[in-house]
Amino acid sequence: MSEFKENLPQKSNEDLHIGLKVLSFCIPLAGAIIYFVKKENEPVAAKSACNLALIGLGVNVVLTVVRLALTGS
Repeated sequence: MSEFKENLPQKSNEDLHIGLKVLSFCIPLAGAIIYFVKKENEPVAAKSACNLALIGLGVNVVLTVVRLALTGS
């Protein structure tokens, strides 16, 4: 049983790299993909990607509403 536990991948507590943070913020779909890829082995990085994707999506919605309100279209 102890041999089985030794072969399991270790969970990393490292945060997401800055380039992937920027990508997650600018392209929320990429952040969602990064989240699902990293959620098992790197939960901290996955959560960071998810949070930045949601923030990026929110900023995009707000900017779109402001642009539509200012242009009247």
